[in-house]
Amino acid sequence: MKVIKKAKPHYWDKSKKFLRDVDPVLSKIIDKHKDKTYLTSKYTAFQTFFKIIIGQQISIEAASSIENKIKQNIKSITPKNLINVTDSDLRKFGLSFRKIKYIKGIANICTNNLKFFADLNDLSDTEAIRKLSTIYGIGPWSAEMFLIFQLNRQNILPVGDIGLINSFCKNYHIDKKEFLTEVFNYKKIWHPYCTVATWYLWRDIDEDTVQY
Repeated sequence: MKVIKKAKPHYWDKSKKFLRDVDPVLSKIIDKHKDKTYLTSKYTAFQTFFKIIIGQQISIEAASSIENKIKQNIKSITPKNLINVTDSDLRKFGLSFRKIKYIKGIANICTNNLKFFADLNDLSDTEAIRKLSTIYGIGPWSAEMFLIFQLNRQNILPVGDIGLINSFCKNYHIDKKEFLTEVFNYKKIWHPYCTVATWYLWRDIDEDTVQY
């Protein structure tokens, strides 16, 4: 699979202006991070899910360590290469048996059902999340990460993401018990650019935002 790096999303600059106009708190965050970085797709569909699954329920540092060990031994992260590595070797690199099963399941989809991911382009966000969630090991958060980082969908709000929760509560002075109520109120304000709002809230607590 060839890695294709996409250009800046067509909606990026327009969304920043829109969010500045409708949300004073987010306006300050966007102005605070005046660099030229933006959301883009850097990896193949399989590589994106490989990174997402490794990152499930562990720290960024731990996920990075596991990924680096695998890359040092496999070199190229492709479905064929991962399928050909024994489960015991992947365990040695730090993956749980459950995550190994998830990754190899997606590797088989990428090998035997090429249309599965291509067909997502014709689906709404809700429909795409529902379809991705039929994959063993993929829940709403993982599906949302895929829509954000691989498909660069513009209006995804991953309310189960701990980074979003922490940054939102910090910047809007919200108790975590009130997070869901308050963030859904802001979802209406940020619409249709919730992805970009999420991106800048991530940036405010971690300058080096994880890239899936």
